[in-house]
Amino acid sequence: MTGEREDDHAWHVGRAWGVYFTGSMAVIAVIAVTTGAGWRGWATAALLVGTVGWYFLAGRRLLSPEEYYGSPRTIPFLVGLVALMVPALALTTTATFAMFAVSPLAFMTGGAWLGTATAAALLFGPILFRVASGSLPWAAAVPELLIFLVILFFSLWFARWFARVIAQSHERADLIAALRASREESTRLSEEAGALAERERLARELHDTLAQGLTSIITLSQAVESELDTDPALARRHVALMRETATENLAEARAMVAARQPVQLENETLEAALSRITGRFGSEIGVAARLRVVGAPGVLPGAHQVGLLRATQEALANIRKHAGAGRADVTLSFAPESVELTVTDDGRGFVPGGSGGHGLNGMRARADALGGLVEVESAPGAGTTVRLVLPLDPEPPSDAAPTTRVASCERRAAP
Repeated sequence: MTGEREDDHAWHVGRAWGVYFTGSMAVIAVIAVTTGAGWRGWATAALLVGTVGWYFLAGRRLLSPEEYYGSPRTIPFLVGLVALMVPALALTTTATFAMFAVSPLAFMTGGAWLGTATAAALLFGPILFRVASGSLPWAAAVPELLIFLVILFFSLWFARWFARVIAQSHERADLIAALRASREESTRLSEEAGALAERERLARELHDTLAQGLTSIITLSQAVESELDTDPALARRHVALMRETATENLAEARAMVAARQPVQLENETLEAALSRITGRFGSEIGVAARLRVVGAPGVLPGAHQVGLLRATQEALANIRKHAGAGRADVTLSFAPESVELTVTDDGRGFVPGGSGGHGLNGMRARADALGGLVEVESAPGAGTTVRLVLPLDPEPPSDAAPTTRVASCERRAAP
């Protein structure tokens, strides 16, 4: 049994009980000697001292282990207790006060039934001894026996009630221990889940920012190598794009360290950021790239803006790596209850299926976190369309008629 459980044990009385038991028995022994009872007083004191010794020898160890409570293993101690106390109670009436220490001890070790049996022996034994010795007539003994019988019935009822309280305290202690263990396990799992979610978030951020930026730098550096001799002006423009991409990647890394929003959204609107990303994509790989904004742009939550920005970066990165496209169209559509991003290319396409790469899975994870969905439509030779739809909280209807604005920007690669 652990120390914590012993503290919750109803009979875990500690050293205080030993001090009380020894002190009370010593006081009663002194009173028995000093009341002038002669040899009876000395004999009573000797029996009380023997009772204290018997407690420390055989009784104290029964109070701590829970398995001893009310078990047959307490019977030898209780028999010895009766053998010492009955003569003391029969010799002097002063020893009666010792019942305030001996009776609780009997119930604390023997439980309800054995404790009641011990109390019965301690109550009836001295009276029957005095009746048998002729010092107490039956007429005087009967009222005392009836009173003691009532006391015993009450003691049995109270002891059984208290035993149920003890059992409930044990059950409560077990429940508290289980709840504590469950809470600790829940805390551990929550911490692990939080750490895993944070690792996944960082993996998505790194994939959507630094990894794609480094891919762009590698692609541009390869283009520069072939353009240095044939087209120095174009090579210089590509070097400028490499420097711009590296600068933006450094800013992204610092923003992640500082837990800020993407640098593209710090100083410009979402539409402006998507326009710049789309235009730079077209310049980097030499394809026609266009952004169209359909509907009246509203103020989107920060998480929605980040999700749309990262989805655009991922879709354009996939076009760069896999599509071999000559054109890419990015459409941002605003509706009263949703915002939709569509990225379409005229590349080689593929057969949709499987779990998708890390980037597409990251896009789906972002959409799931915002209550949205991602759809991919493609076929070999027919290009690819990636669609991200995010729900918005509907705004209260207004009397003004809705307006629709179509904004477009197009940047083509220099010949």
